[in-house]
Amino acid sequence: MSRIGKKVIITVMVTLILSFYLISTVTVKLAKGHSQDLMAIQTESGVNVLTHNLNAQLERLGDIYDALVISGAVDAAASGDVSLVIAQWDAHKETESDFSAFTDASGNIVWKTDNCNISDFDAAKAMAGTYSGIINDSAAGLTIQYCAPVEKDGQKVGSMVMGMYLTECSWLEDVKSQQGAEVTIFQGDTRIATTVVNDDGSRAVGTQMADNVAEAVLTNEEIYNGQADILGHNHFVCYQPLYDINGVLAGAYFAGYPSAESDALFNRISIISSVCTIGAEIICAIVLFVLIRKLIEKPIVEAEKVAANMRNGKLSVPDSDFPFANDEIGDFVRNLEETKHSLNSYIRDITNVISSMANGDFTAKPQVAYYGDFTEIEDSFEQIELTLSEVIGNMNMSANDVMSGSAQIAGGSQMLADGTTKQASAIQELSAAIHEISGQVRQSAKNAEEASQLSHESAEKIKAQNGEMSHMLSAMEEIKDKSNQIRKIISAIDDIAFQTNILALNAAVEAARAGAAGKGFAVVADEVRNLAAKSAESAKNTGILINATVEAVDNGAAIAQNTAAIMEEVMDISERTNTIIIEISDAANQQAQSIRQINSGIDQISSVVQQNSATAEETAASCEELSSQSKILREQVDKLKA
Repeated sequence: MSRIGKKVIITVMVTLILSFYLISTVTVKLAKGHSQDLMAIQTESGVNVLTHNLNAQLERLGDIYDALVISGAVDAAASGDVSLVIAQWDAHKETESDFSAFTDASGNIVWKTDNCNISDFDAAKAMAGTYSGIINDSAAGLTIQYCAPVEKDGQKVGSMVMGMYLTECSWLEDVKSQQGAEVTIFQGDTRIATTVVNDDGSRAVGTQMADNVAEAVLTNEEIYNGQADILGHNHFVCYQPLYDINGVLAGAYFAGYPSAESDALFNRISIISSVCTIGAEIICAIVLFVLIRKLIEKPIVEAEKVAANMRNGKLSVPDSDFPFANDEIGDFVRNLEETKHSLNSYIRDITNVISSMANGDFTAKPQVAYYGDFTEIEDSFEQIELTLSEVIGNMNMSANDVMSGSAQIAGGSQMLADGTTKQASAIQELSAAIHEISGQVRQSAKNAEEASQLSHESAEKIKAQNGEMSHMLSAMEEIKDKSNQIRKIISAIDDIAFQTNILALNAAVEAARAGAAGKGFAVVADEVRNLAAKSAESAKNTGILINATVEAVDNGAAIAQNTAAIMEEVMDISERTNTIIIEISDAANQQAQSIRQINSGIDQISSVVQQNSATAEETAASCEELSSQSKILREQVDKLKA
């Protein structure tokens, strides 16, 4: 089988498989949708039956009340005799979840059944008129109640309630027997009465509603139809909100059918549909296979042979003898063979032209008329002829120019080699002179560094001497202070001498007054006065000397300060001198560095000049070789025809 035949067969098979898948999917979806619609109708019907039976239970409670009224039990209870009420109640109640209570006009309970535990009974409302419905009692939970007034002699003397707890499951079994559906009463999201049983056979009371269902029914107050998992088994379900007598959402009704039987029926329909579809598609596949093989595969195989011969360059083989039909494949093969004939003639003509060019004859021209895009080949041959003729002429002229130019280059290269040799010699002499200058500059730099060191040492000595001068000035200031202190002491001695002289004078006066008794004391007073006069004279002389010393010290201090100022100027000059010498030393070092760089550059120039000299000699030799090769090129160009 050909590759395209395989592709066509595979395409057809894939198409059939996809169509089978689509048909099966559509069939299954339609059947499943129809089944789900039927089950949704049944589950809604189950909920309706459940609510109908709940209303029937309310009617049953009303019938009990009517029976109590007719039997006179209500009148007897109003008179205080409840025995007839008890007898009638026991005769008419149907389940153990039925309860009843009787109140007086004040709402006080006169009688109630043992199982009655309701706490929200509104006796006043019951006395006002009969009402019934679902009541969510705070103590008893969900109940159904029938409430009515109790009358005696046309007067309302109390009220009565008949009720049933919705936890009772027996009446749910009646609903299941009628519809075959599992039914449940939810208080909030919890099952309080149900026909659903656990695996151990117990009722599934107290289990919770699924979260998604609770959200739809209890939160959004919507009816939920669909499929749900109930205790591990798939069910078609319907949940409806349950409202009490006041319209308050109190729970939910539930009805559901196990999906096992429906799933089995659905599987049988799917299998039958699949088998029928597969059989029909197998028949279609066989018919298509035969038609494709006859009408497509064989012509394509023969067309592939023609194309393979063209691909392998077999353009001279005979045409195919296969009887192609008058369709697209036949037209394609006939056009393909015409193309083969045209290509064969073009290739032969191109071969003849190229063979002539290979022998050096560029004047050959195509002998076949080219059509369509093949006209570019004919144009290309004409362009090749024009281009090669021009190239050969240019090559001839270029060969002459190359011969002439190579001779000139050879002469110039020889002259360049001689010039570079002379440059190398001159550069060597210049390098020797710069080496000598470099040595002198290095010596100058060394001397400048030594002068800088000596100048620095001199500046340090001047700084030290300037410090000693400062110490001397401090000592002279101290001598001046001490001299001033001595002057003060001499002044004190002078004062003492003056006081002593006064005392001696007073003593002499007193001695004169004493007469002969005071003569000895007068002599002592004279001596003391003389001593005081001498002390004053000595103090005066010492003060003069001290003043002279102080003046001398002041002169010495002034001279020392002038000397210190001069030393500071000398130190500044020395520092500036040292700075200049350092700058001279740095400049000398930089000059030495620059000369070393110049020396290195000259060495590099010398190397380059020597290399240029060698290159010029090699170039001269190459030009001579080029001249000989250009002669050979001209001889070869002369052989070409253009």
